[in-house]
Amino acid sequence: MKISGVRGADPATDSDGGSADTKGGGHAGAVALILAAIVLGATFLLLSPYAQGLASGQSSIVSWFDAVLGGRNETASNLSWTKNLSLYSPLIENGSALVTYPGDYPALSTYALNLINQDRATSDLAAVAYASLDVGQQHADSMLRYGYFSHWDTQGFKPYMRYTLLGGTGAVEENVAYISYPGTHFSSTGAVEAGIKALEYDMMYNDSVCCDNGHRANILNPTHTSVAIGVAYNATTLYFVEDFESYYVNMTFNVSSSYAVSMTGTPVAQVTSPTEILVTYDPPPTAETPYQLNNGPNDYSPGNVTGGVLPPCSIFCSSFGEGITVYASKWVFSQTQVDIVFQLSDFVEKYGTGVYTVYLLIGPDTSSAITSISVFVK
Repeated sequence: MKISGVRGADPATDSDGGSADTKGGGHAGAVALILAAIVLGATFLLLSPYAQGLASGQSSIVSWFDAVLGGRNETASNLSWTKNLSLYSPLIENGSALVTYPGDYPALSTYALNLINQDRATSDLAAVAYASLDVGQQHADSMLRYGYFSHWDTQGFKPYMRYTLLGGTGAVEENVAYISYPGTHFSSTGAVEAGIKALEYDMMYNDSVCCDNGHRANILNPTHTSVAIGVAYNATTLYFVEDFESYYVNMTFNVSSSYAVSMTGTPVAQVTSPTEILVTYDPPPTAETPYQLNNGPNDYSPGNVTGGVLPPCSIFCSSFGEGITVYASKWVFSQTQVDIVFQLSDFVEKYGTGVYTVYLLIGPDTSSAITSISVFVK
């Protein structure tokens, strides 16, 4: 596995959970932190081993997973090995996302979206729309509620896992930031907007020392089409989340009890036809305390590369440079139809229980993914 970039130190200059004064915000005495997204020069970004080898709303999580996985407790009875493994649906807040929005959220999210699109316009990039998923707000709420700062959450979920659990079928990359004052500060919508502006400015223009411009690269990723904005605050502290989404296909994602995966749907925006799928693996998520989350590491990677999936082939076939190579039984990706079918069972047989994330790539690495869909196996 080739990894580009560096593991981002805890922001701004420390590696032990320290903090630094806000830059560019004009608020003396404030403390601000930012964490890198999965982008080049931030935290881990996974390159496709195939590319290397060739050179050489509040919704029910349970009901959603019942729909896309065909039931919570299907056992893998027809698999070729003896492990008693099954698909399952991890719960967020007892089966659904517990999401609350501040009363001024419409104004705050509109303000934040305008800042993001102003920054994208400086690089002649298309504006992103506001994503309808609760994923950004759910994580902002969680950090404020439990008092931690991390891309991970108290259940051990990474951003792409939360995105999947909340119904996402595109791809997601996350920026998170917060700013805190020793006394009451966020007593008006205007004060919160000023905090958001300071954090967005830092991620765009003061990001090199802490994060090798990873936040900036995420904001300016041309593949992104939308963003789920999270804003949670109390009198002293503001949490700000940007979950950037690459959404190109209105997709149905199904996994059978024998780990046959089908990805079907209709493109909703023009996109380069992908030619490979990267499959990564994470160990089973485990609960984390706020203390553990605050003391890191609190950046994240897209998981460990296990190999991937290529279009059907019977002779003179390419393969991934490392890991498992699986050839799809069907691979259609046109302007009017997506229909991809493949087996995940070889990956599950080798790595066992955990989380398998499916990245459909239109470029050489996960920053070009148009899916980051997680499958949970126990």
